[in-house]
Amino acid sequence: MFTLPPQKMRLFYSLSIGIPLLLSLNASPAAEMTDVVRKLSAAVRSRADWISEAKTCPADVLPQKESRSYLAVNNCTAQPQLASCLAKCTAGDGGSCYWLAYAMQQAHSETISSEALFQRSCKLGIMSGCTNRAAGMLSDDPDNRTVQQCAAQTFAKVCDFDDPWACSMYALHLSRGLGVPQNPGLALKVLEKSCKYGAEDPACIGGMKLKRALEQGSPNDTSRK
Repeated sequence: MFTLPPQKMRLFYSLSIGIPLLLSLNASPAAEMTDVVRKLSAAVRSRADWISEAKTCPADVLPQKESRSYLAVNNCTAQPQLASCLAKCTAGDGGSCYWLAYAMQQAHSETISSEALFQRSCKLGIMSGCTNRAAGMLSDDPDNRTVQQCAAQTFAKVCDFDDPWACSMYALHLSRGLGVPQNPGLALKVLEKSCKYGAEDPACIGGMKLKRALEQGSPNDTSRK
């Protein structure tokens, strides 16, 4: 089961109940970065090409073929492994980019570093990386129409690969008319793909709350249990 990091799950719920995103959704409890994470973050930020590419809409860089080998193993769980993960990411291993982005995010590295890694993983075929990067762009600038359109396009494309969070996020955009014409009927159809990993998966939980709200004619209220 693979989900969005916690702050991006909060993005879904904040958007879905209409709470203005004035709070920092990427904020985490105060913590000191370790020297390992700090050095790796600096190494990522030194890659001007990666940083520049992270500004591109993920929908414009995701390939037609998905890579799923990263699902088998995560070798970026311990800090001594992270330098090796960066080397593999640099060499073109999308899974290493994705898991390194996740690890650095959990270790409270600068957001720009983890987001650049998510974008690189997206370009290398990791669809969950595309979902995460689009959500990151949306959390940074939620009221920007261009960003909303980019996010909606990304979620739509990744949902075609059956990524549950992408489908839930795309349905949310359809239900609210965020970056796409409002279409509750299509949103309900898209939500049929939100429970790939079971009823307890957060993507499914959020998606089913949205489904109930849509069925009751209240797309802005997913607070019902």
